[in-house]
Amino acid sequence: MSALASSVAAFGFSPAFGQVTSSTIGGANLEVTKSLCVHCVNFCGIEVHKHDGVIREIRPDPGRREIYNHGICPKGVSGAFTAYNPYRIKTPLKRTNPKKGLDQDPGWVEISWEEAFDEIIPRLEKIKAENPSKLIWQHGHGKYLIGDKFPKAFAKAFGTPNVVHRTTTCESSRHVGDDITWGYHGFLPDLAHTNLFLVFGSSYFEAEQYARWMDHAVTDARERGMKVIVIEPRLSHSGAKADRWIPIRPGKDVAMMLAMTKILIDDGVYDEEFLVTYTNAPQLVGEDGRILRDGEGQPLVWDAVSQSAKTFVEGVEPTLRGSFEVDGTPVRTAFDVFAESLSESTPEAASEICDVPAETIREIAGMIAKEARIGTTTIVDGFEHRYRPVSIHSWRGMSAKEHGVQNWRSALVLQMLLGIPDAIGGHKLGKVLDHPEYMEPAKCEYPPKRVDLAKSVYFPNGHHDVCQQVALTLLEPKAYGLEYVPELQIFYATNRPASTSETDKQYASMEKTFNVTIEVHMSETAWMSDIVLPDKSYLESWHFAPTRKHNYSSHTAIRQPVANVYSLEHDGFTILWEIAKRLGIRDEYIEQINAQWKAKEPAFEPGRDYSDKEAVEILWLNATKGKPFQEAIEKGFDGSLKTADKVYIKGLEDHMKGPGTPKMQFYADSMLGTFEKVEKVVKENGISNIDLDKYRIAYSAFPTFEHAMPTPHREATDFPFYLLTFKRMYRNQTACSNTNPILNFGIGKDTQDNGIHINPAAAKELGISDGDSITLETRIGQTHGTAKLTESIRPDTIGVAYSYGHMIAGWPQYAKLGTDVNKVLELHPDVVSGMNSFNDTKCRVIKA
Repeated sequence: MSALASSVAAFGFSPAFGQVTSSTIGGANLEVTKSLCVHCVNFCGIEVHKHDGVIREIRPDPGRREIYNHGICPKGVSGAFTAYNPYRIKTPLKRTNPKKGLDQDPGWVEISWEEAFDEIIPRLEKIKAENPSKLIWQHGHGKYLIGDKFPKAFAKAFGTPNVVHRTTTCESSRHVGDDITWGYHGFLPDLAHTNLFLVFGSSYFEAEQYARWMDHAVTDARERGMKVIVIEPRLSHSGAKADRWIPIRPGKDVAMMLAMTKILIDDGVYDEEFLVTYTNAPQLVGEDGRILRDGEGQPLVWDAVSQSAKTFVEGVEPTLRGSFEVDGTPVRTAFDVFAESLSESTPEAASEICDVPAETIREIAGMIAKEARIGTTTIVDGFEHRYRPVSIHSWRGMSAKEHGVQNWRSALVLQMLLGIPDAIGGHKLGKVLDHPEYMEPAKCEYPPKRVDLAKSVYFPNGHHDVCQQVALTLLEPKAYGLEYVPELQIFYATNRPASTSETDKQYASMEKTFNVTIEVHMSETAWMSDIVLPDKSYLESWHFAPTRKHNYSSHTAIRQPVANVYSLEHDGFTILWEIAKRLGIRDEYIEQINAQWKAKEPAFEPGRDYSDKEAVEILWLNATKGKPFQEAIEKGFDGSLKTADKVYIKGLEDHMKGPGTPKMQFYADSMLGTFEKVEKVVKENGISNIDLDKYRIAYSAFPTFEHAMPTPHREATDFPFYLLTFKRMYRNQTACSNTNPILNFGIGKDTQDNGIHINPAAAKELGISDGDSITLETRIGQTHGTAKLTESIRPDTIGVAYSYGHMIAGWPQYAKLGTDVNKVLELHPDVVSGMNSFNDTKCRVIKA
């Protein structure tokens, strides 16, 4: 690090950096600044150490250990390279070659910032006058570099609905499963008190949200006796540090989950009090499968007191199980309808699907039943509450599938069955009922307003955008009923085309629009752009920063600059501000900023400009209710631990307990209502590119074995291997790690090349040895790489880490090594959420 920093010390620094503490060591001036790492979405607190003006070290901030994170990963430690990276974009670039393609030389010429804005602003003015919807703003990690509320505010002021985030390439089906079930999303296991932790595809020891909290929390919990069982086709770091790894067949989690649920119901192991008090399990279901409602639309239950159908109000005692008659019509409780649907979901039947032995399924179900401790309470810090020390956790493992919502819903149903949600030791929910409309039938708009078709009839519950769909719509806007043709896209800190399935179509779509990319260094997206604007790195700019909150604390933070290595004039915030100002919509932008951030004391005032530092100060004062900004500069964050009552009663207890409150959707009646709307809209508008049978399966009121059979598993019968992708810490959600020599050489050779992971038994049958050149072939194409033989993957499964195999001219060769797996992945998005089906493709392996 020292040599690297010294070699670029001559570039100089901006004088307007954040507050530092200074001292002298060995004659060198030492400056330490508290800030925040933004290499991924864990947002670890950092101390940046400069010696004589040069960044020499980045360490974890010990002041945050107790509140929210213990340490930083190798990306964070080597983060100085992000600032000193010689491959950075240092000046605006203009394309001179009208032909676009990864095989085309863009013919870049360097231009001034003024020239760059002169290229962009007239085009935006024309679009705003004609139809503002023709502008698309796309961000990925950019959401966390400046905060997505700024782009959303700009879009509102400009008039476009098209702000598109990356969540469908991450975990959106898990979010939507939560949204539909309890009115918002975001949960964590209560690891301080969990005794049995079941993990279905979550790499918290490496690369995902909450990883830098969960790695320590899981380790601490195991030391006190918590058992961890990891169920996944590939042995991840989580599995390697678990008590047990169960190598399930890819995409079949739902079958195992339903079989365990059946065992529990058949054995009478369920929390009747919880189901009746917090969920819609006792609500009555008619012969059409819909929840029975009174004349005012309120759901009915069977009252054990009056022996009649009533709404759940004071004095009514809902019956959980039974068949009844209401006005001559036979009805059953939702619980019984679901329980009867499991009649053939036996451990033996599930085993045929998921390849987990039936006796193992029974064993795990028995462990869950024993550890759930139904009917018990415990006391934490003087607070007594329901005690269910079992939690089920997943991330991409269950969601990155064609039926991701239903996959995750199967885990939610099992946990509701036992009273685990918001229990001590259980599954801690986020902002319960923050969006109650998510629990209602979706609007299913048509024609779609947005280019990604989110919340339209195509993706009715696309609450989290549908990023990969933008390209497909651009290629055929009329096919999706879009009433305008987009003309200009702005990409901020996202390599969107390279990050999704069927990448050829993604790149082809960029030929349809004028593209502006704001980025730290060249990417495939930038290569396909018309104007490229350099961004400051996270070590060079002010930002009111996100923090990765967990169950037991609340906190906020700032990021402050410590350098400006290449003397850059702008970052994402100031670029957006300058565009708004030049378009004449600055005051409208300011109004929307106040609305998005809920800035009131103080608010942003119209009629003036704000620097990035001034904006951060306003947001800090709002978030901390007036704490001095100097405290932010000196400490970098503000945070406190929660008391036990606030941890456990701010969710279900406040919003869904007892009579007269909304209920968790154990039985997702809203999904049936959404399908009815889809069917109606499709027939009324003669829509030919929606398969109603596919939507009918996806929009079931509860998960079934059908949801274990995505399209490639049913159709690609000539392709013997399941193909799955996974994240590695070194390349996950970050801008410059591909070109970072510290990561690529300092840690080990395996960081440079992802390799194609194949089980030795399967490799032997194909005559493949470790290190051989091999080809992966799917129904849509081929990709190439090096065989990496490992016992840590099932014999019928191939695994490839993504974010490798880039094709950027000018990058060092080591940064371009590895296999680009995304280009051969079939795209069969979850029609409920829009989630990309990363882990459903089948493939064959060919020795080169």
